[in-house]
Amino acid sequence: MVEKSDFDRVFAENQRARTDFLMVMVRPNPVGFPRLGMIVAKRILGRAVDRNRVKRCVRESFRLVLPELPACDFVVRLLVKPVPGDEARDLMKTFKRAGQRAMAKWPSVAAEDVPAAVPESPPN
Repeated sequence: MVEKSDFDRVFAENQRARTDFLMVMVRPNPVGFPRLGMIVAKRILGRAVDRNRVKRCVRESFRLVLPELPACDFVVRLLVKPVPGDEARDLMKTFKRAGQRAMAKWPSVAAEDVPAAVPESPPN
């Protein structure tokens, strides 16, 4: 996710799940496949290398669980400074739990969507 309107739609109404360090906000999307957005504040992790490490861990966790996720927008927000090496602990379960909560809250959207599919990479 890169558009401000996509993030605003998730912030306006969402389902949440959290780990010790991260909060996952979820809302069904109209595009038909899961998308990821991240918020890693400079005030929590001052060094860019630390922010990028957290983002890499979140992206990898999302990639591993992608086939099991519903067609939702997932926004991950860093809440507190994580212990190095522990950034993505329990994150895959949290993605699944948040997606299930969103589908339960908005069943009409879930019925209209086709099963979650992995989007094809655009040609370079």
